[in-house]
Amino acid sequence: MKNLKTKNVAVSIIVSVLYVVLVYAFAPISFHQIQIRIANALIGLVPLLGWPGIYGLTLGVLLGNLSSPLGPIDLLSVLPSFVGLIAVYKLRQVSVILGLQIYSTLISIWVAFMLYLVFNLPYFVTFIYVFVGITIATTGLGYLLHRSAIRFGFKDLLKESVT
Repeated sequence: MKNLKTKNVAVSIIVSVLYVVLVYAFAPISFHQIQIRIANALIGLVPLLGWPGIYGLTLGVLLGNLSSPLGPIDLLSVLPSFVGLIAVYKLRQVSVILGLQIYSTLISIWVAFMLYLVFNLPYFVTFIYVFVGITIATTGLGYLLHRSAIRFGFKDLLKESVT
């Protein structure tokens, strides 16, 4: 039991660190109206990682957004991210793509709203730009990562490690 908890915490930390590193490594395309946040591909692992993945990615979003040009308001992004990550996990048996797309839509609504508030950008046009970029990263790359992880046995490797 204790080993399982330790492994879950370790998985959360590793996922969080990976997310933050990817946000900072690809910072020029991780923020603003036109963005493809490569780190969002990790969301494709949520159906395999479960709650440790959700917690790790939520922390990763918080830490990754510390450098956001939007300022402190972007730290609130953890709330819609957490809700979206839960949706991805809950829909894993129905459709991974559907869960990833719901996440993409939810985050696009939020990011477009923040860009409207902070930079006074037109909401609908901003939503479209953000939605396309987030969908590419989250649904496109995320689903590819999900399928690759299954194909290369990542799911079996984690089976006894996380719940």
